[in-house]
Amino acid sequence: MYLGCADGYARALAPDGSVRWTVRLGGRVSAPSVADGLVYAAAADGTVVALDPATGERRWTFATGRELRAGPVVADGTVYVAGDGGRVTALHAEDGTRAGSFRNAARAICALAVDGDRLFLAGLDGGAYAHDRTDGRERWRVAPDAAVHGAPTVEGETAYVGTVDGGRIRAVSAVTGRERWRFDAGAGVWASPAVVGDAVVAGSADGAVYALDAPDGAERWRIETGARIWASAVVADGTAIVGNEAGVVYAIDIETGSVEWRHRPGEAVVAPAAVADATVYVADRGGAVSALSKDVR
Repeated sequence: MYLGCADGYARALAPDGSVRWTVRLGGRVSAPSVADGLVYAAAADGTVVALDPATGERRWTFATGRELRAGPVVADGTVYVAGDGGRVTALHAEDGTRAGSFRNAARAICALAVDGDRLFLAGLDGGAYAHDRTDGRERWRVAPDAAVHGAPTVEGETAYVGTVDGGRIRAVSAVTGRERWRFDAGAGVWASPAVVGDAVVAGSADGAVYALDAPDGAERWRIETGARIWASAVVADGTAIVGNEAGVVYAIDIETGSVEWRHRPGEAVVAPAAVADATVYVADRGGAVSALSKDVR
């Protein structure tokens, strides 16, 4: 498991939880991406690195010269990073040389996602955007007056966006940006919605986890957790797993909304969990990582 940490390190953990390697970068490290046999990480000081997954050895380093808030995304041999100033930089994944760049209208970009030939951006000071990956042209923007912290989630021809201001979950055309529906949550939706089948699952700062019908946004169910939720839900085998600020992790059946189990591994959970081989991995604000059985009751 590869971690980006607030203390400025990228870390790799073995299956038994032991530290395999640590690499010091400059400032807070966002969640790394793994692609084509390398680990890509970005730090707040603008440094982007490619690391050997087994040893942590640096294969290349690139300095963007601006603060980076978002983790890198990789597609078709290209690494995309973005941060303050609205500048998006594309790098060749193999050697870290610059492949291009363009400027987005937002002053601060805090998340990116790729789908096909489109790059989707979240602007902390100005909504959600879609750009053409080949030439950087803006295809559309949504709610430039509503802050977006999590990257849009794209499923088919629809992009799902959570907004901090107003606490909305919105579905828009991934092609044109035209709104299809919106749902008002009780408070800000900071993370990317999760989409599985015909359901959209998202947590809110009001402490609730919501499940909505993907076609029309109708509410299916909600679970009150009693503490603010900052991270995206992770979906595995029909179960949504999400942690809250009180440090409680919930496993929720997507079809029924029933809580399969809850567990309190440590301090506030502000990052998405990860699921592999029936194990749920959770990192908390105190710096601890816990491994839980997905089928625990």
